[in-house]
Amino acid sequence: MALGETAAPLPERLGALVDEARRATGLHALGPDEWREGLECLLEAAEREANLTTIGRGMLFEQVVTGLVGRLHSEAGFANHPDVESVPIERPILVVGMPRTASTTLHRLLIRDPALQGLEMWLADTPMRRPPRATWPSIPAFVECDRRTRALFEAAPELRAIHDMDADEVDECWHLLRQSFATVNLECTFRIPSYSRWWAACDMGPMYRRYRRNLQLIGGGAPGQRWLLKDATHMFHLDRFLEVFPDACVVTTMRDPAKMIPSVASLTTSVMRPAVADFDPIAHGQAQLELWVRGLRRIDAVCAGLPRDRFYRMEFEDFQADPVAEVRRIHARFGLELSREAEAAMRSWLERNRKGRHGEHAYRAEDYGLSPERIRAAFA
Repeated sequence: MALGETAAPLPERLGALVDEARRATGLHALGPDEWREGLECLLEAAEREANLTTIGRGMLFEQVVTGLVGRLHSEAGFANHPDVESVPIERPILVVGMPRTASTTLHRLLIRDPALQGLEMWLADTPMRRPPRATWPSIPAFVECDRRTRALFEAAPELRAIHDMDADEVDECWHLLRQSFATVNLECTFRIPSYSRWWAACDMGPMYRRYRRNLQLIGGGAPGQRWLLKDATHMFHLDRFLEVFPDACVVTTMRDPAKMIPSVASLTTSVMRPAVADFDPIAHGQAQLELWVRGLRRIDAVCAGLPRDRFYRMEFEDFQADPVAEVRRIHARFGLELSREAEAAMRSWLERNRKGRHGEHAYRAEDYGLSPERIRAAFA
């Protein structure tokens, strides 16, 4: 019987989920157990609060097994590269801020600079020393990530207009943090308020130390390349992130929240609606509003203490007006050189990736019981 087909209580499935990940990889070592508390809390919350559909149950199991598979690959990589912690990570650039604020476009534009390295989605899911790009199509982990991504968009083609993804493109850090079951992505996929409370209050120090080791593993073949990282998850625990990366340069992204909140509510609805049997768009809109207000409060408090040469706030309208000019300003703030080669690559990427090529993303605040005035007041 497949994992998603059993009616056993979810917390009782933890052992079977671990066994499935080990069977899929042929690997056994899961490393330190900082992951266990988050996974136990996730399964308890999903059992008691989520009211999962059959599809939702399968989605949850896939998230859990993929996170465990990632752990197993990481531990194998750490064993193969025992000197991994000696790999330097100096002044990484972190793009962090409200979702639906052009942060993904900025992230993928910046990575055209050959002086930077990023976290490709397939390597975030199955960490290993980054192999030559030409070999990726022959690597089973890449092929599997590409298969899953294509299947997602075949099942829900409208998602490409909201948030495009590819196995070989840089993606968000939650794929790595999923190894510890400590990421905002989970509470945006399932209705799990007790997990959300746990994650908001947990000590992310052990999770971020593992996250750093994973970056050292993946980027160990290019120790001179500066890391470019991006995820809204970091908004909620940026203080802990900066303890592990004390010289990081932080770019926050912002947009009129009256436009941002309906957009992110629409994105998360497209994921959560098929997973939850009694999905309520009004309650969901309120939950998303409260979540991102809290995130902004936390990131503003931390960034207020950063020196000017390590912090840049990007406004959505400025980036939309001239993306490359905004990139130049970011580089200037951090004392970095933007080469002609990098700028040409960025302009070429922008030309190939014009907004709307996968259709338009339509959304309304009213669909979630919200109004522009109410949203702006919450952020005031």
